[in-house]
Amino acid sequence: MPKFFNLLLHSTLLILLFSGCQSTLPSDSNVTITSDIQALPKETPVEIESIAPISERVSENQVIDDSYVFRNDQLTVQKTLLKPNQVGGNLLYEISITVLKDIEHLTIEDRLPKNLLLYETTPKCSLLGNQLIWHFHDLKKGSAEQILVQVTPKVEGDYTIPTTVRLEQEIDLNLFAGQPDLNIQLAGPPTIELNDEGTWEIIVTNQGSAIAHDVTLNALFSNAFEAENASYSLQSLPVGASESVTFEASAIKQGLFENQFKASYKNSVPEREGFANASTRVVQSKIRVQKIGPKTAYVFKPESYKIQIFNTGDTDLKNVRITDIFAENYSIIETGNGRLSENAIGWVIPFLPAGSKQVIETKMTSSKPGKAMVKTLLKTANGLEATDQMTTQWLAVPGVTISIIDAKDPITIGDNSEYTIQVKNQGEFEPVSGTITIEFSEHLKPTAILNNMSGSIIDNKIRIPEVLLKPGKDITLNISAQGVKAGSGRANLNFMADFLVNPVISQESTNIY
Repeated sequence: MPKFFNLLLHSTLLILLFSGCQSTLPSDSNVTITSDIQALPKETPVEIESIAPISERVSENQVIDDSYVFRNDQLTVQKTLLKPNQVGGNLLYEISITVLKDIEHLTIEDRLPKNLLLYETTPKCSLLGNQLIWHFHDLKKGSAEQILVQVTPKVEGDYTIPTTVRLEQEIDLNLFAGQPDLNIQLAGPPTIELNDEGTWEIIVTNQGSAIAHDVTLNALFSNAFEAENASYSLQSLPVGASESVTFEASAIKQGLFENQFKASYKNSVPEREGFANASTRVVQSKIRVQKIGPKTAYVFKPESYKIQIFNTGDTDLKNVRITDIFAENYSIIETGNGRLSENAIGWVIPFLPAGSKQVIETKMTSSKPGKAMVKTLLKTANGLEATDQMTTQWLAVPGVTISIIDAKDPITIGDNSEYTIQVKNQGEFEPVSGTITIEFSEHLKPTAILNNMSGSIIDNKIRIPEVLLKPGKDITLNISAQGVKAGSGRANLNFMADFLVNPVISQESTNIY
């Protein structure tokens, strides 16, 4: 047997000894097949195109002497020297691959020893130093691949060309990485009274694709609010789940303020955290009521009473209810469009804007002398209350009589006549303060006030103000007038006092010729 085939057989036996030509290896194993080649005397180079595929030259179970074979359950790799050659000539060998099972990735690497130069390969290979590399993808069961390599030995000697077979089989692991996504729905008071407590309800929902762990809800109140607890924790919030949480805070400062609420979770990212803002106006509602009426009045005389309602706060008020409660001796003359019930009158103001004022006016009188109180109560729909009251001293009505008498009648034009005026307080308890007015017709002209009393004469009228009549007493007043026109002259006497609705009247006639 030639030396070349002795070397080839020797190498084949070594492969079979260490790996076995029918051995089965894992699909990702690397297997190296070596060939020992000796440079021979010079011969003609072999044309690659003239070599038939391995499937046409070797039957399935045939093992030829000049081949090295590796086999496992996925493929068979056979390495065969097709044409030896001498130094300087082209030596040809073949690597044939038979696929026994589908293979996703297969790599064949040949490493050329020193002094063995590459001439040509089919198919083309990738070169990495002295390595020849072929890559095959998606090989199907029953298919075959053929690699032809021509190399040129530079010096005489033995050469070993190892072939490494690499199988790469992918195993897909399908997985999904979820991400929590928190959303906040917020319900809070648009307005809140100063010093009152407000409630904000937070509904946090996990709209993401993974459980949110260590969820924290924080209420970031402005400095206008004080809260005992502004944080809430949840151990976890499953996908699609919601949790309702309430925060309470007291308003300590007036104005418009914005509060922020935040939901975060362990290892959260800002774009998946929950945020919500709510603007709340802190207001102070105020209302004031004032009762106005006479401090003194005469019984049976109607007096006007007023109720003044002031909205002194910064909010509009609704359904303001006013009630006047008065003593039993009062008689109601005008209710001011209120509803009378026994000893009370009631009103409702549906809407009272901030800063506005409303006035209710009534008329009442008393049938008995003495002090009597009227009390006004006020209450709004939001619970504000106010009250005021006043007392009137009701006085007994005195009796007043008046008279006017001329001393000379008739008189001629140019003559004077003296008039005596008497005003008497017939009452025994209360003084009377009033005003005396004497008005003359065109026939007479007033000339003088004869008593030591302060008064005024203007045109045809004499006026004596602030006449005080003590109980049971009277006053006498003397005046004079001159006849200026022939006819029946008239002197009209009026006395007016606080307790009188209409003045007391008396008249005296004087003839002028």
